[in-house]
Amino acid sequence: MTNPTTWQQLPLQISIGEGKDRQVELLLESPRRKLMQITLRNGAILARHSAPNPITIQAVAGSGVLYIGEAREAVELLPGTLVSIETGIVHEIEAHAAVSILLTIFPGA
Repeated sequence: MTNPTTWQQLPLQISIGEGKDRQVELLLESPRRKLMQITLRNGAILARHSAPNPITIQAVAGSGVLYIGEAREAVELLPGTLVSIETGIVHEIEAHAAVSILLTIFPGA
């Protein structure tokens, strides 16, 4: 028997089905981390913003582009791409056709 307070299997989707142009699913929220799956369809854009905590963005399905910083450095988001972004860095995500990412937020870091 497992103890749900020490580990948990999360419902991460590794394919992109039908749905809204912008879909956000909360997978886990705890005092030390928050995990969300964000799926963008039909060329949708997650507009420029910055996070108040360090984050990681990992592409899990589809493809898109992550623009980072004021210079808008482009990182291709393909399955397996993993990017770490420090607090306050402006970033934006643009889906090619569709992209799904795993966002990890580290509150209080």
